[in-house]
Amino acid sequence: MNLSAKKKPNLESVTESLIKTLKVKVNNATISQALQDHPDYPSMLSIVDCLNDWSIATEVYNIKRAEYDRDDLLFPFIAHVKEEGGRFILIHNIDNNGVKFSDEKRKNAITTEEEFLNRWDGIALRAEKTEKSGEKDYNQNRLKYFFQRLVLPLGLALVLSIFYLGISRISFSWPYLLLSLVKLGALSISILLLMQSINSNNPFIQNLCTFGKKNNCNAILKSDAAKVTSWLSWSEVGFFYFSGSLLLLLVQPASIILLAWLNVLALPYIIYSIGYQYRVKNWCILCCTVQGMLALEFLIATSFDIFTLSLSSLLLSVLYLLPLTFLIPIIAWGFLKQILNNKVEIEGLKFQLNSFKYNKDLFNQALYNQPRYAIPDNIKPIFFGNNEGKDIITIVSDPFCSPCHQTHAIAKAWASEDENIKIKMLFHVAEDKSDPGAEVANYILSLNEKDSILAQNALEDWYSGQIKNFKLLNEKYPASATDQSIAVGKMQKDWCKLADITYTPTVFINGYKIPVPYKIDDLRNLLY
Repeated sequence: MNLSAKKKPNLESVTESLIKTLKVKVNNATISQALQDHPDYPSMLSIVDCLNDWSIATEVYNIKRAEYDRDDLLFPFIAHVKEEGGRFILIHNIDNNGVKFSDEKRKNAITTEEEFLNRWDGIALRAEKTEKSGEKDYNQNRLKYFFQRLVLPLGLALVLSIFYLGISRISFSWPYLLLSLVKLGALSISILLLMQSINSNNPFIQNLCTFGKKNNCNAILKSDAAKVTSWLSWSEVGFFYFSGSLLLLLVQPASIILLAWLNVLALPYIIYSIGYQYRVKNWCILCCTVQGMLALEFLIATSFDIFTLSLSSLLLSVLYLLPLTFLIPIIAWGFLKQILNNKVEIEGLKFQLNSFKYNKDLFNQALYNQPRYAIPDNIKPIFFGNNEGKDIITIVSDPFCSPCHQTHAIAKAWASEDENIKIKMLFHVAEDKSDPGAEVANYILSLNEKDSILAQNALEDWYSGQIKNFKLLNEKYPASATDQSIAVGKMQKDWCKLADITYTPTVFINGYKIPVPYKIDDLRNLLY
């Protein structure tokens, strides 16, 4: 059993295998995040939309059994199978030797064609790499994910370095070394138990806890027996014990006598924990390991006659350190616990919010319950995308508004990918012509009177940041205001007042203002 292997969900694993087979550069972390953020996750639609975002061409088929002919199929494709309520597998090839497939459990496995056809419901997703396929900012994101993966090993290296520095300060002693190593190992297990209590879906811990038919850490750790009070668990008590005692041992080696007697006080917990697990006929391998570590501490203390040493000469030098070394992990965990709990709760709430937010019926109700505003061509908006597009996105913008720049980039990219989209850009700026935003907006409108393509290019240069001041804009795109461009600017201001524009960017879809909290990048999941 590979304990280090991550148990990825079926949808993510199969999508990763497909992208790897197509040799498209998309980070695995990006794939997982994009799929999980999709409002229809987990579904075929979530795969299609994410692949389209990475410019991977897709086609979905529903092939009836009577029409099936393997010679007509193109590989690879994702097949939807009927077991376990519906799941996905990646089909690499089908020939006389059988069907070669991959999923989250097996890679490049072989099954018979007859067995595959009995499992398959006929739905298939065919994907094909294009020249534009790949993740935007792939290398930068890859570097970011690399540094994120370094956090745990670097943290471990730091702990081990501190541990080494602590034990290297004293002359060699077998009981001190062995006890330090046992406490370090037990502390590591205690941290895993804390991680499990915060997030029971951690892949590594799941692999540990499912090692054996009757092992179920969740069943034990979620029981009332695993809690001291409603707000304190035995996992936390164990963490405080091992971290505090290890810290005291490293700071004051002479405390080994006091810690040996402290271990004696903890021994009854072994009977309590093992007894409960035996009674319910369910075992937590991490919990049992901790009990083994407690017993091993006692064995080391008795083997090296630590209990025969005198406490009287040590109490004054050690007692003031005892509360301090135990308070440090208690206070640290008090801060970390709230942060980690909030993170897990936010992830759950985010998924629930997306399910609510991307409900098309609710969105349409909120959208169409508003007044509809016509955007006449005589106010001369700047156009992007397909002039014949059936869905018209109107963006009311300010040249010096940072969110407007982001909205412009999203809209332009969307229009370039979807022939159904037509973008109209309007300006909402101050009445004062000397205002910097009004100055740039009026200038681009004068360009639009002269040449619409020139106005589009100027707008793109400004919103992309290639040109950042009015002087450079004037030099690259020379133009002068006309009576017509001034009149257009006034008409756009009047229209903004009519439509009750109070902030930028404000986005309209087919004349309806998109309601709060929706943004332009949400529309892609709601229009189709």
